[in-house]
Amino acid sequence: MSQLRSLLDRQFCLMVSLPSNDARLAVAAVEAGAQCLKVHINCHHFASGTTFGSWVQERSAILEVLQAVSVPVGIVTGEEVQPGPDDLADIQAQRFDFWDLFCKFTPAGHLDLKMDRMVAVDSSWTPELMKALEQLGIHIIEGSVIPRSEYRTPLNLVDLATYLRLTQCHQMPVLIPTQKAIEPHEVGALQKAGAAGLTIGAVVTGLEESSLRSATARFAEAIAQLPPRA
Repeated sequence: MSQLRSLLDRQFCLMVSLPSNDARLAVAAVEAGAQCLKVHINCHHFASGTTFGSWVQERSAILEVLQAVSVPVGIVTGEEVQPGPDDLADIQAQRFDFWDLFCKFTPAGHLDLKMDRMVAVDSSWTPELMKALEQLGIHIIEGSVIPRSEYRTPLNLVDLATYLRLTQCHQMPVLIPTQKAIEPHEVGALQKAGAAGLTIGAVVTGLEESSLRSATARFAEAIAQLPPRA
C-alpha cells in the first residue's frame, strides 16, 4: 500500500498540486502542513496556465523536489502525450508514491506501473464508470467533476451533492481538487460529502511561494480542527 493510501485510511489528507516543479514551492508547502505533493509533466495545467515539459525537460527539477521533501509525491505523466518506455522506466526508478491521470488519458499499460493508481474523472463520470475503475484496480479517485465554465466560482450545495454521489457509489477514497474556489472553513462540508482529502492547486494557492505557503497553512489549520473519522 502506498504512503498516500495509508494516510487516507487514517485521516482527511491535504495534498498540494504544485503549480510548477519547483523544490522551493515543495518545501514551502510541506512546512505549511501539506501531507502529500503532486508534480506534472507533458501537460498544460488549465488552472495555473503553466505548461509542463517532457520527463527529460522536467527531470532535474522534479528530482530536486523528491530530494527536498519526505512526504509522498505523485506524478501526472501527461495528457494525450505520455512518456515512452525508457522514460517510464526512469520514472519508476524514482521514489514516486503514485501516478495521477485523467481517466481518458490513461494508457492501459499504466496499470502495470509499480506505483499506486490515482485516476481523475471529469463531469462525464457515471456510477457505472466508477465501479468499473474499481474492478480494474484503481486505488484512488480525484474528483475533478466541475466543468471548466464553473472554475473559481464559490462552492455550492449542488457541488457537495455531486461529490456525495461520487463518493457513495464505490469504495475508493476520493480527493477533491480545488476547481471551485473552496475556502478553508468549507473542508468540513467536503468531509461530510464523503471526501477523503483535498487537493489544493493554483485556484487557491496562487503561483508564488508566499501565497502557496499561506494558503496551505490555512487549509492545514482548518483540517486539523475536523472531527476524527468515524
